[in-house]
Amino acid sequence: MRQIHGVNRPTHIKHACAHCRKTKSRCQGDPPCSECLRRGIHCSLDRQVEALSPPTSGLNIPPSSAGRSEPRRRFLNLYFEKFNPYWLLIHRGSFDEDIEAPFLVQAMIVIGMWMSDEPNARSAAIDLHNTLASAIGQQREAWDVSAKEDIDGASWPIPTYQGILLHIIFALVNAGAGNLGIDLKPSLSRTNTDLLNSLVGSCKRLDMLYYPSILARYSQRDSRPYIWLGIEETKRFNLALYRVYRAASVVGKRADDADTHARLTARDLRFPFPTHTRLWKTMSMAEWGSAAGRGVFDHLLDDTMEEMWISRAHEALGIDWELEIDSDIRLSSNRRI
Repeated sequence: MRQIHGVNRPTHIKHACAHCRKTKSRCQGDPPCSECLRRGIHCSLDRQVEALSPPTSGLNIPPSSAGRSEPRRRFLNLYFEKFNPYWLLIHRGSFDEDIEAPFLVQAMIVIGMWMSDEPNARSAAIDLHNTLASAIGQQREAWDVSAKEDIDGASWPIPTYQGILLHIIFALVNAGAGNLGIDLKPSLSRTNTDLLNSLVGSCKRLDMLYYPSILARYSQRDSRPYIWLGIEETKRFNLALYRVYRAASVVGKRADDADTHARLTARDLRFPFPTHTRLWKTMSMAEWGSAAGRGVFDHLLDDTMEEMWISRAHEALGIDWELEIDSDIRLSSNRRI
């Protein structure tokens, strides 16, 4: 992880896994290593199978589309060029398609294909989207902890959750004008509504929306840029999840009020807003050095910044927020109905 930003592993590690060697990340050498577990990817030190990766043979993609390296990269580039500016969910500078969880990469390719002008690309995107939907359902036990009681020590499969969130976003985009709610907004199907509720419930069960829990995933021995990127990645995912939850017009289909694990309000966002968007958008070492101002990486783990939590603004104003995660964080308030 974090290939371009000087996140160097200790000099004397003798048995780093392939992922940590390539990205120059800290690796403790035990199979599977903690970094691979945290990212939800296969570790070369272990024979375990990645939690959520549909078999390649099941992908219904024309060979001329996403099946080869060149088209695959083209669709990923389209994702970053056309989609990512509005949803700063994935850090492009450290993204490596050969290392990231295949499920996440495929979910990104779906969106890139949809935005392509190539013949049959949109139909291929829908086919791949449906294949991923089957994988999500078949392997639900691997990622859905919303109803589990004992989750002590459970890892945060952030790449898998990012992929599922992108999958839901595409479902909303694909619904378009063909599936409107009574408020004339695109409406999720029952299946995707349940999926969104399970994703929200899982994130809440894992305490992913609680800043002290986010900080607890790192130690003072970790590289400062590595810590900052990881914290920002989680915050930006959480805000994107909230944004999707708010945008999804699932009239009469949302979780019952009694099901608090599947509901998401601004009071659940117990963390500060993302910081230094320019730094998050960097793509090269030179850009990173220019954007990383003095003090950016100081005291990252020393302050829970509770007075700056989004939930505090909600409590003070008594309103829920519509959040737009683009080049800047913009807020507009809508009174709760």
